[in-house]
Amino acid sequence: MSGTPNRSTTTHGGFQSDTNPDEQNFDMRKEQKEMEAAEPKRLPYPKSVFFIVGNEFCERFSYYGMKAILSIYFKSKLHFSEDSATVIYHTFSLFCYFTPIFGAMIADQLLGKFKTIVYISVIYVLGHALKTMAAVPTLGVPPVEFSLIGLALIAIGTGGIKPCVSAFGGDQFKLPEQERQLQTFFSVFYFAINSGSLLSTFMTPILREDVGCFGDDTCYSLAFGIPALLMLVATVILIIGRPMYVMKPPQGNIVTKVVGSIVCAMKNKMRSNENREHWMDHAREKYGRDFVEDVKDFLKVIFMYLPLPVFWALFDQQGSRWTFQATRMNGDLGFFIIKPDQMQLINPALILILIPTFESIIYPFFAKFNFLVKPLQRIAVGGLLTALAFVISGLLELSLMQTYDRIPIAGESHVHLMNSLACPLEVRLSKPDLTTFNMNAEVGLRENHIFYDVPPGVYEMLVRVESDCADVTTYESKFEVSTEDEKVSGVIIRANESKNMELIDLVGEESPKKADGGATKIRAVFDTGSNGGNHSLILKYGPDVEDVKVISSNQVSTEGQIVESDYIRTKPGIYRVFHGLQEIGEMEIRQGGVHTVLVSGNTNLGFETTFSDFLLTPENSVHMLWLIPQYFVITTGEIMFSVTGLEFSYSQAPESMKSVLQAAWLLTVAFGNLIVIGVAESRIFSNQASEFFMFAGLMFIDMIIFSVMAYFYKYVDWQERENDRKRDELHLSEARGIPNDGFGATGHDHQS
Repeated sequence: MSGTPNRSTTTHGGFQSDTNPDEQNFDMRKEQKEMEAAEPKRLPYPKSVFFIVGNEFCERFSYYGMKAILSIYFKSKLHFSEDSATVIYHTFSLFCYFTPIFGAMIADQLLGKFKTIVYISVIYVLGHALKTMAAVPTLGVPPVEFSLIGLALIAIGTGGIKPCVSAFGGDQFKLPEQERQLQTFFSVFYFAINSGSLLSTFMTPILREDVGCFGDDTCYSLAFGIPALLMLVATVILIIGRPMYVMKPPQGNIVTKVVGSIVCAMKNKMRSNENREHWMDHAREKYGRDFVEDVKDFLKVIFMYLPLPVFWALFDQQGSRWTFQATRMNGDLGFFIIKPDQMQLINPALILILIPTFESIIYPFFAKFNFLVKPLQRIAVGGLLTALAFVISGLLELSLMQTYDRIPIAGESHVHLMNSLACPLEVRLSKPDLTTFNMNAEVGLRENHIFYDVPPGVYEMLVRVESDCADVTTYESKFEVSTEDEKVSGVIIRANESKNMELIDLVGEESPKKADGGATKIRAVFDTGSNGGNHSLILKYGPDVEDVKVISSNQVSTEGQIVESDYIRTKPGIYRVFHGLQEIGEMEIRQGGVHTVLVSGNTNLGFETTFSDFLLTPENSVHMLWLIPQYFVITTGEIMFSVTGLEFSYSQAPESMKSVLQAAWLLTVAFGNLIVIGVAESRIFSNQASEFFMFAGLMFIDMIIFSVMAYFYKYVDWQERENDRKRDELHLSEARGIPNDGFGATGHDHQS
């Protein structure tokens, strides 16, 4: 019938049923909607994370930019020794990795992640502001005190927000729907960290060295000020994005619970005579079986952490000892001069290149030989590579020792002899009342010689020239030279108006100490007669007025109408040399040298004005690129040690303990810096090479111990443990009996 809905007849197990097609279609549509609802919805990428990534980029720029120049600032501007500057640097690093525990506690128990980041960022900005103010000489603030207080606040700031920012970014994603987008976020987040580090480590050394301000050749106030500004921008960016954020309330911090359970177990064990399988079992009554078992697994991993601080003791010296090592090297590339503190950017640059290389090539290759497969094996090899990096740095330092500045110590003096004659000299330095003391030297024409390790006192200097020397008419002369304890006496051999040889004692003290930061020290001595005009030496590096260095003074010696200048710092390069308006030649200045430039030529007697460049302290002759091998080796060690270490920690820790292990991992970095502080404070090594070799040996022994510990470590397979737990529960249920509904509503319990 046309008015009757079509029906179909089906048979189910001998029973006949009629099905309405409309009802069938309705059921199909309903089922389809239920399936669509069950599938994860594709959610839009949360725009809020871009504010978090921007915040991280600016914060990392501010942190690494400030830290890159920190060691050199304390040595060159605040006049700390290398050891003291190293202690300050690593004390700062120690607190940067100690304070994250407190930041995590505040975020998880009190304020939540967003408020914690904002409030602590204000402290962070204040620290940067104080650090910048300390570098501004016109403000008149105590630079050391302001610097140290500023660093303390920065350590609280960077450490306090460290555990919060990445976790806050992860909170913006809804799981499991946005699992893939979350992975993308962490990749972008990691890129922001490294790009901020790379850019700032390249820029701030240029700002401190190549920009002059407040009447100084350097501008540390600008180099610290830009990172301070970036940290302020980071805070503003984070606050602007507030309306878009997903805010999760504080949910409690597992760290305090873990510490509480350990303390509880120790107390109960001391009070109880009961022997339990594990000492942590004494906390079961209060904290429960499952949590105590998790703490046991956590402690197994923590035990493997014990040797790890030694690695960080070596690794973190890139910003201190290795940076100071770079100041003793030559960074001239011809078209660009590398600043010593810029060498630190090699590490993050290599990290970006080598991590995918290890994952796609190196690890798969060695896996064919069943090598570098287990995490602890990789960590041990990474530690040994780090030891090798310090062997390389020690060998490099041995070659650098030839260019060290030699500064007279207590009980000795040096004599710097400068020959202004166009004739070679034969010189003998002797002491009349001490016949066993004689020093002899041959000094080339317009060259110099330094008599080292001369006991303070009065000496006789015998000077001879060949008879064909046209500059003088007397070919042998004796002079008296006086030296003072811990000082360098500068003397010039010249011809006077009568063409007799004479010796001039310089009034200004010769200073062989190299300029900090890889710069060059230079001063001028004018032997141009009483009417020599303007006693100034002009060095022109380029066409710009900023590239002109003027060396001038009116300090006159006690004899000979010699005019001397003080030392100035200048950057390396090839300079055109002017005496007044007259160009008198060209000179090349390289990093690290200490120069005394003698301008000769008495115009009253018709002599042409010339200059001689006398090098008191050797220039840095070893190129800075020789640092690349040790940076490459330590970066490969870092990938195998640090990246694998985090992977091992997360894979071996219970789910509830992963955040605690993150805090414990950061503490190993803090304790590593404590080791460096102890070594630097002890000052037990006479040279830097010996200290590098000591650290290499310490790391080697440390990794031997770690390898023994790793040999006895039993890896935890959490999937297998979960399967065992389910089997145990199933067996327990079978043992107790399972209700069978087939026997009626009441059912029966069966026990075996």
